Amino acid sequence: MKTILIGAVIALITGITIGIQVTFISRAGGILGSIKTGLITNLMGGSLAGIIILIMLIFGSSKNWKVPAPAFFMMITAGLLGILIVTGVSFSLQRAGIAAGMATVILGQMLISIIIDTKGIGGIEPIAISFQRIAGIILMGISVYLLLPKN
Repeated sequence: MKTILIGAVIALITGITIGIQVTFISRAGGILGSIKTGLITNLMGGSLAGIIILIMLIFGSSKNWKVPAPAFFMMITAGLLGILIVTGVSFSLQRAGIAAGMATVILGQMLISIIIDTKGIGGIEPIAISFQRIAGIILMGISVYLLLPKN
């Protein structure tokens, strides 16, 4: 139970961090445009990650950085998806607002996550679909509808 609670607290902190990040992305998208914002944001993140990796290689061992081919492919795909995510967030949150936009993003995450959990694709034992999980998705959908601006 303690592990679950720690995971939930870290997830909450991560969610708050994402809320702050998407606010910056939305504002930058209004200034630069969504596509430039998506590309530049990922370039900045990748550059900072490269600097951190370089520092870790200088002060650590390079043998810890060997990446198997399947993981490398997954990271390239995730990086591409990251560009699409930042671009989509920049575009959509300018139009729907931060709260409604993030709720809709989270609904999308929940929909795909239920499929991933049910099939066991995420690397854990499959989690059966249940009434509670379906009710949670429906409730989230209602929440998104209530949060969308009505103008």
